[in-house]
Amino acid sequence: MARFLKSRIKAKGAAPGSLIFMGKQKMDGTRIRLMQYSKETNTETEYGTIDKALKSISNTHNNWLNIDGLHNTELIKHIGEHFNISPLALENILNTGQRAKFFEDHNSVTFITKAVYYNQEENKVSIEQISFILLENVLISFQERTGDHFEPVRNRIRNAFGKIRQRKTDYLLYALTDSLVDNYLINLEQIGLSIEALEEKLDNPTKEISKKLFQYKTEISYFRKSIKPLKEALTRLTRAKSEIISEENLVFFQELYDIQEQAIEAADSYFGMTNDLINLYNTNLSNKVNEVMKVLTIFASIFIPLTFIAGIYGTNFEYVPELHFKNAYFVMWGVMVFVAGTMLYYFKKNKWF
Repeated sequence: MARFLKSRIKAKGAAPGSLIFMGKQKMDGTRIRLMQYSKETNTETEYGTIDKALKSISNTHNNWLNIDGLHNTELIKHIGEHFNISPLALENILNTGQRAKFFEDHNSVTFITKAVYYNQEENKVSIEQISFILLENVLISFQERTGDHFEPVRNRIRNAFGKIRQRKTDYLLYALTDSLVDNYLINLEQIGLSIEALEEKLDNPTKEISKKLFQYKTEISYFRKSIKPLKEALTRLTRAKSEIISEENLVFFQELYDIQEQAIEAADSYFGMTNDLINLYNTNLSNKVNEVMKVLTIFASIFIPLTFIAGIYGTNFEYVPELHFKNAYFVMWGVMVFVAGTMLYYFKKNKWF
């Protein structure tokens, strides 16, 4: 399956709002976790079925329901029916090739974005779709697989660090999205350091360096394509004036917009840097070839007159006057050495090498 565009064969001809999973299944089962918290308390529970989790939703606490594994369409459908969520929102969640998106319904807000993983050893970027449905006191997050990018936020809730337990689930949505955007910058920094390290090796261009440069260009392009749409989604979120998102928390999303813009600028800079390094690599490679060709040309130029002299005395004419001189052989060598030496001196004087 293509990385830049997900296959839509399954959805071909389907009605709008059809719940069809489009993407690669990244885990066998489905993991259901519910974190409930208030100023004073915090509980975490993992459930075997979605029915038990939904029955445990509390009206007096903030509820964070996290679903790992998008392939279970029946589970997603059941959640949608329970909270009266638009089928169009659920359809977007199940399409893992969806751009970052903000979708507002009568009683909920759907926010879709991407999580980025960078494997430094394999020099490969992988993308996971993360989706959120925000209700009055419930935030539902959907992940393609179990990951640890939200663990810092979980620890803040567990330890009552900051004001996260004093605020509602709209602030939790901000905190989780902020964790993803911070991860963009962390991964970009790792990629950037690797790209900058290659610059020192370009004086001696090799096929391995060329391969790495083109791989970095592909990965940065994939990274940039995945995170850019979040900027538009954040713009729509801050302008929507939804009742579910309080005015006091909108300022945090506006700050998040600035951080996202910084991540996009960094990705653009590293993409441009990769192009510059590829051009520099090609220039250094051409210069190296030119140096070799220059040496070969000098040697060829020196041997042209020597070959001419050798050709004259290699002819088969019977009467060649010089052949009868006793020291003619040594004279010929002297002339050839003199010609070669004179040409080398001329080349050196004109700084041709």
